This record gives sequence, structure tokens and C-alpha cells, in this order.
Amino acid sequence: MTHTITPGTTADHPACADLWTAALAHRDGTAPDPQARARARRALRHTPSLLLLLRAPGHPPGGYTLTHLPTAPDRTAHLAYLAIAPALQGGGRGRLLLDTTLEHLARAADAVTLQVAPANTAARALYESTGWQPLGPDRFDSGRPALRYRKTL
Repeated sequence: MTHTITPGTTADHPACADLWTAALAHRDGTAPDPQARARARRALRHTPSLLLLLRAPGHPPGGYTLTHLPTAPDRTAHLAYLAIAPALQGGGRGRLLLDTTLEHLARAADAVTLQVAPANTAARALYESTGWQPLGPDRFDSGRPALRYRKTL
């Protein structure tokens, strides 16, 4: 199955929130968390933002990124979500989606930040292998510990 990366629309928000919830549950070995889904839905309504989908024709999104675009005069964007469906993980799709997102951001931002769970070693390895610099400890909106990263574009 061939996947392409396309811009998302508000019609994709429910599927993206479901995908995020499923990816977190898979990563953490837990049941899907309705509060995580609600947070994702709120974030998807944030504007201005860039929503990019990894999708095969006729299928729901297999992955997505949601980036909050910078507001003047700050030219730092924030990559709020990067999710790949559990069945599609490990095939380089996350890197492709991340690279494509950064290409789109280069027109609107000078830098981008993100937060990642300290125990999410796969994500941290991806970010560090693509030039992201760790900035130190932080907290997610949920209150859970996070690490903050930054990349200059």
C-alpha cells in the first residue's frame, strides 16, 4: 500500500484524535485514554496550525503531524503531535512525515520545538538522529514529565 503525505482538514480531526489515542495506548501498553483523545481534539482546533496526514487512498490517516505555527514576531513553531498507527510503525514513515513537516515549516518558521516523553526512546532516537537538540526537562499540558527539543530550520 502506497502512502502519501497531504494536508489535513477539519474533517480529519476525529480520525487524527483516534489515531493519537491508539498510538499512545500501544506505546504505553494501556487502554485508550479518553482524556488523551480530548486533549488531541483541543489541539487540533488550535490555529494557526499545519496538519499533515500520511494516508493511503481510500483509508483513514495512518499518521499525522500537527504543528502550531509561529505568531509574529516569534518565528518558532511547535510540533505538538506526531503519530503513526501502530501497524505502520518501524517502516520509516515517521521520519518521512517529520521530514515533510519540516520542509513545510521552513517557509513559516526559523525554528521548531517539541516535547517527548522521557521513556519514549524510539521517538527520541528519531529526533536526535535528525538534528534536534535537547533543551532539558519540561511538562506536557497533562502534567506528565517531558523533555523539550529544538531544531533550527
